[in-house]
Amino acid sequence: MMDPSTNMLNTPIPPPSMGPDRIVIRAFRAVDDPQRCESFVREHTKVLEDIGVFNALKPDTSWISDPNVVVFVAEHPTLGMVAGMRLHVAVAGGSELPMSRSLRTIDPAYAVSLEEAMPGERAEICGLWNAHRYAGHGIPFLLISAGVAIANQIGLEKLACLAAEYVVPYTTRVGFMAMDMIGDNGTFCFPVPSIRSHAMIIHDLATLEVANFSDRHRILSLRLNPAQVRQERLKDQDLTVLYTFQGTDQSDRWVGRRRRAKKAA
Repeated sequence: MMDPSTNMLNTPIPPPSMGPDRIVIRAFRAVDDPQRCESFVREHTKVLEDIGVFNALKPDTSWISDPNVVVFVAEHPTLGMVAGMRLHVAVAGGSELPMSRSLRTIDPAYAVSLEEAMPGERAEICGLWNAHRYAGHGIPFLLISAGVAIANQIGLEKLACLAAEYVVPYTTRVGFMAMDMIGDNGTFCFPVPSIRSHAMIIHDLATLEVANFSDRHRILSLRLNPAQVRQERLKDQDLTVLYTFQGTDQSDRWVGRRRRAKKAA
């Protein structure tokens, strides 16, 4: 396990070499690194503008000050931050999940279905983006895998997501299933009529019974050792990845904080 006293937020990105490309995948609580959160918002905004959905999906930045949000970023030694994702946990008296707000704009009954599917603590991965300057390397899949690994470590039992069409093969590999009670067997048009989105959920983060075998192995490895270097092969490309998860492997601290928040509410 990672030494909690080590400041992994400032772990240097491995320099480029003649071998496989190298990136760092970091995970940290949003409130622990406002500067990286600002970079996340800036890069995410560029991607939304590039694909023409910024006005329909203008990002809410209130999560930057939310202690129940974990941020994931992929950083390249020369290209900088090239991808990102967030994990939101909804606590009593706190903000609701972005997915709940989105579903309510389509049909209030969809948001109710989400609450019924996750009767206890609700959580989702969201805000996934990949900069065009480093597309085609499978980085979104690695971020999703990291999110599923951490979700269990901070005491969550279920995890939801609102996935774009191109993301569904990734989410399915790590154990997400369609929420059939929402839309047309989990699918509906969002955020614009030309884009189909999928409401999905992992019912048992502990076992990941329906996950792909090799992808389940990666997730379990990250749970046991959240600071490690892995040789990944995605889309017929080799990639050296340094995983560094800051402050998110201390599940007792996270679970304790959320319990106190519930009592205060």
